Amino acid sequence: MTIQEALRQLLNIDNLELHGIICKVTNVDGLTCECEPINGNAPIADVRLIADETESKYVLVPKVESIVVIQLINDNAGYVSMVSEVSEVLYKINDVYYSANSDGFLLKKGEDTLKQIITLIIQSVQQIVVLYGNNPDYEKLLQALNKTNNLLR
Repeated sequence: MTIQEALRQLLNIDNLELHGIICKVTNVDGLTCECEPINGNAPIADVRLIADETESKYVLVPKVESIVVIQLINDNAGYVSMVSEVSEVLYKINDVYYSANSDGFLLKKGEDTLKQIITLIIQSVQQIVVLYGNNPDYEKLLQALNKTNNLLR
Protein backbone atom coordinates (compact mmCIF):
# COMPACT_ATOMS: atom_id res chain seq x y z
CA MET A 1 0.00 0.00 0.00
CA THR A 2 1.38 3.43 -0.95
CA ILE A 3 1.42 6.43 1.38
CA GLN A 4 -1.22 8.08 -0.78
CA GLU A 5 -3.50 5.03 -0.53
CA ALA A 6 -2.97 4.82 3.24
CA LEU A 7 -3.80 8.51 3.61
CA ARG A 8 -6.97 8.13 1.56
CA GLN A 9 -8.02 5.15 3.68
CA LEU A 10 -7.18 6.95 6.93
CA LEU A 11 -9.13 10.04 5.92
CA ASN A 12 -11.90 7.94 4.38
CA ILE A 13 -11.80 9.74 1.04
CA ASP A 14 -11.97 8.56 -2.56
CA ASN A 15 -10.82 10.37 -5.69
CA LEU A 16 -9.76 13.49 -3.81
CA GLU A 17 -6.94 15.53 -5.29
CA LEU A 18 -4.14 15.48 -2.73
CA HIS A 19 -2.15 18.02 -4.72
CA GLY A 20 -3.07 21.53 -5.72
CA ILE A 21 -5.05 22.24 -8.86
CA ILE A 22 -3.70 25.09 -10.98
CA CYS A 23 -6.53 27.30 -12.21
CA LYS A 24 -7.34 30.62 -13.83
CA VAL A 25 -9.70 32.88 -11.84
CA THR A 26 -12.81 33.76 -13.86
CA ASN A 27 -14.81 35.62 -11.20
CA VAL A 28 -14.42 36.87 -7.62
CA ASP A 29 -17.49 37.38 -5.43
CA GLY A 30 -16.91 38.32 -1.80
CA LEU A 31 -14.83 35.62 -0.13
CA THR A 32 -15.28 33.08 -2.94
CA CYS A 33 -14.21 32.80 -6.55
CA GLU A 34 -14.86 30.73 -9.65
CA CYS A 35 -11.93 29.06 -11.37
CA GLU A 36 -11.15 27.10 -14.52
CA PRO A 37 -8.44 24.43 -14.20
CA ILE A 38 -5.74 25.02 -16.79
CA ASN A 39 -5.76 21.30 -17.63
CA GLY A 40 -9.21 21.71 -19.22
CA ASN A 41 -11.26 20.06 -16.47
CA ALA A 42 -14.68 21.44 -15.54
CA PRO A 43 -14.83 24.86 -13.83
CA ILE A 44 -14.86 24.94 -10.04
CA ALA A 45 -17.43 27.24 -8.40
CA ASP A 46 -17.54 28.69 -4.87
CA VAL A 47 -13.84 28.26 -4.12
CA ARG A 48 -13.09 29.83 -0.74
CA LEU A 49 -10.50 32.59 -0.48
CA ILE A 50 -9.97 31.60 3.17
CA ALA A 51 -9.82 28.13 4.66
CA ASP A 52 -12.45 28.73 7.35
CA GLU A 53 -15.15 31.23 8.30
CA THR A 54 -13.60 32.80 11.39
CA GLU A 55 -14.23 36.41 12.47
CA SER A 56 -10.57 37.39 12.04
CA LYS A 57 -9.31 37.19 8.49
CA TYR A 58 -6.23 37.71 6.33
CA VAL A 59 -7.19 37.45 2.68
CA LEU A 60 -5.28 37.84 -0.58
CA VAL A 61 -8.02 38.48 -3.14
CA PRO A 62 -6.85 37.16 -6.50
CA LYS A 63 -7.11 39.27 -9.61
CA VAL A 64 -9.54 37.99 -12.26
CA GLU A 65 -7.61 36.18 -15.02
CA SER A 66 -4.73 35.44 -12.60
CA ILE A 67 -3.42 31.96 -11.82
CA VAL A 68 -4.19 30.35 -8.45
CA VAL A 69 -3.57 27.02 -6.76
CA ILE A 70 -6.64 25.39 -5.24
CA GLN A 71 -6.50 22.79 -2.47
CA LEU A 72 -9.58 20.58 -2.20
CA ILE A 73 -11.13 20.03 1.22
CA ASN A 74 -13.56 17.42 -0.04
CA ASP A 75 -15.25 16.49 -3.33
CA ASN A 76 -17.37 19.66 -3.23
CA ALA A 77 -15.23 22.33 -1.58
CA GLY A 78 -11.81 23.87 -1.94
CA TYR A 79 -9.83 26.96 -1.05
CA VAL A 80 -7.24 29.14 -2.75
CA SER A 81 -3.83 28.34 -1.28
CA MET A 82 -1.66 30.49 -3.54
CA VAL A 83 -2.18 33.43 -5.90
CA SER A 84 -0.07 34.85 -8.73
CA GLU A 85 -1.64 38.35 -8.77
CA VAL A 86 -3.52 40.14 -6.02
CA SER A 87 -6.26 42.72 -6.55
CA GLU A 88 -6.76 43.44 -2.85
CA VAL A 89 -5.32 42.58 0.55
CA LEU A 90 -7.79 42.38 3.46
CA TYR A 91 -7.00 42.05 7.14
CA LYS A 92 -9.63 41.99 9.90
CA ILE A 93 -9.37 41.46 13.64
CA ASN A 94 -12.65 41.94 15.49
CA ASP A 95 -13.80 45.48 14.51
CA VAL A 96 -10.41 46.60 13.13
CA TYR A 97 -10.28 46.42 9.33
CA TYR A 98 -7.45 47.09 6.85
CA SER A 99 -7.69 46.95 3.08
CA ALA A 100 -5.28 47.88 0.30
CA ASN A 101 -6.02 47.94 -3.42
CA SER A 102 -5.28 50.13 -6.43
CA ASP A 103 -7.65 52.82 -5.07
CA GLY A 104 -5.58 53.23 -1.89
CA PHE A 105 -5.66 52.16 1.73
CA LEU A 106 -8.59 51.82 4.13
CA LEU A 107 -7.93 51.67 7.86
CA LYS A 108 -11.09 51.40 9.93
CA LYS A 109 -12.13 50.65 13.50
CA GLY A 110 -15.84 50.32 13.98
CA GLU A 111 -17.31 53.13 11.87
CA ASP A 112 -14.26 55.43 12.15
CA THR A 113 -11.75 55.59 9.28
CA LEU A 114 -8.29 57.13 9.27
CA LYS A 115 -9.28 59.27 6.27
CA GLN A 116 -12.24 60.76 8.18
CA ILE A 117 -10.01 61.62 11.14
CA ILE A 118 -7.28 63.31 9.08
CA THR A 119 -9.85 65.17 6.96
CA LEU A 120 -11.59 66.51 10.09
CA ILE A 121 -8.28 67.72 11.52
CA ILE A 122 -7.30 69.50 8.29
CA GLN A 123 -10.73 71.08 7.87
CA SER A 124 -10.76 72.34 11.45
CA VAL A 125 -7.28 73.90 11.13
CA GLN A 126 -8.32 75.60 7.87
CA GLN A 127 -10.95 77.54 9.86
CA ILE A 128 -8.41 79.12 12.21
CA VAL A 129 -7.94 82.87 11.84
CA VAL A 130 -5.09 84.42 13.80
CA LEU A 131 -5.43 88.13 14.65
CA TYR A 132 -1.82 88.57 15.72
CA GLY A 133 0.92 86.45 14.17
CA ASN A 134 0.69 84.06 11.22
CA ASN A 135 -2.40 82.31 9.91
CA PRO A 136 -2.15 78.61 9.03
CA ASP A 137 -0.59 77.91 5.64
CA TYR A 138 -3.84 77.19 3.76
CA GLU A 139 -1.98 76.07 0.63
CA LYS A 140 -0.14 73.36 2.58
CA LEU A 141 -3.36 72.32 4.32
CA LEU A 142 -5.05 71.95 0.92
CA GLN A 143 -2.05 69.90 -0.31
CA ALA A 144 -2.30 67.71 2.79
CA LEU A 145 -6.02 67.16 2.19
CA ASN A 146 -5.40 66.28 -1.48
CA LYS A 147 -2.61 63.84 -0.53
CA THR A 148 -4.87 62.28 2.12
CA ASN A 149 -7.63 61.79 -0.46
CA ASN A 150 -5.10 60.28 -2.89
CA LEU A 151 -3.61 57.82 -0.37
CA LEU A 152 -6.62 56.83 1.72
CA ARG A 153 -10.12 55.77 0.73
